[in-house]
Amino acid sequence: MILAVIPFFYFFYLACSNFNYNLPKFSEQFADSISVEIVENEKTQGIYFISSGISSYQFFQEAGFETLPAEDFLLADGMRIVFKGEEREKEIIVSEMSAQHRIALGMRLDINKASREELIYVRGIGEATAKKIIELRERLGKFRDMEELTQIKGIKDKRVAGFRRYLYVDENDD
Repeated sequence: MILAVIPFFYFFYLACSNFNYNLPKFSEQFADSISVEIVENEKTQGIYFISSGISSYQFFQEAGFETLPAEDFLLADGMRIVFKGEEREKEIIVSEMSAQHRIALGMRLDINKASREELIYVRGIGEATAKKIIELRERLGKFRDMEELTQIKGIKDKRVAGFRRYLYVDENDD
């Protein structure tokens, strides 16, 4: 019986030891990487992880894209680049990734810019809490720090601490 099983294990060992898989370029998230989503023909082509300080020309050439933007620009974390139009006359639209993608990638949302729908993606925030956050933001004009959330009934310091993983206040936003 043992002699019958040995060839199976030998074959399995050889098959696994000869298995070489290389990850596609820009597919691995690393410390200090920025995330850029590329959309072409209404379909997400992928989310790419690149070093900060890379220009759009550098990235598109290294990634093997045939279309280059009309103007070169620095890529930023959470950027969404959409190619629209025909092959030769493609228009490039730059915006921000969706809240779902940002949160899934470990990126935080600016609480002063997040919509009610986006806030609902945050763990611990449901429909009612999102509505209260928006109402408080409108009443205050904007949040100056996360502790202001404690003005909402049912939100204490411990809950605010949990929100910090997903939300932040942009101190440069005036």
